[in-house]
Amino acid sequence: MSGPDPTDPTVTTAATVDGAIRSRRTSLLVDAERPVPDELVDHLIDQATWAPNHKRTWPWRFTVLTGDARSRLGDAVAEAAMALGLDDAKVAKLRGKYRRSAVVVLVWVAVDADPVRAREDRDATAAGVQNLLISATANGLGSYWATLSDTLVDAARAVAGVDGGHDLVALVYLGWPTGSVVAPPRPEPQVTRLH
Repeated sequence: MSGPDPTDPTVTTAATVDGAIRSRRTSLLVDAERPVPDELVDHLIDQATWAPNHKRTWPWRFTVLTGDARSRLGDAVAEAAMALGLDDAKVAKLRGKYRRSAVVVLVWVAVDADPVRAREDRDATAAGVQNLLISATANGLGSYWATLSDTLVDAARAVAGVDGGHDLVALVYLGWPTGSVVAPPRPEPQVTRLH
């Protein structure tokens, strides 16, 4: 046996998917000013919506920030942080941090009153974020999944125009890479097989 047939489309697809998963890195080594085409960002968001979703509730919502919208988010979050008494250095960092990439995608989940459904919908949205990150890698972009303190989410909601019925799952920074990040060592998976 000589190995997989490279002309077999299922083999090439598997190799491409496996390669994108293994080469995805959390990285802010990106060009913050080089635009990412709207069509590409829309494609990544579409890929996110192909995540598994129990009961087909389609709970994800997306807010795409580019240009000055990144600064408006930074200003709103910094003002909220100041009102909470955070120190000046943290406030200054919050004010500028959303300009570290050309695009910031806020990924929201619509919160269901049923706690089981709410948990399932959040899991589905997180799976959608992973799809978005893998697709970003496959399309040549650098990406970084960040979060925001619960005490500051209302400021992000106000900028995004979403109501309190939405929770923030991720802030995804996207941009064209300017460097690379070495893969950290990973432990072997912990697997139990029951027969």
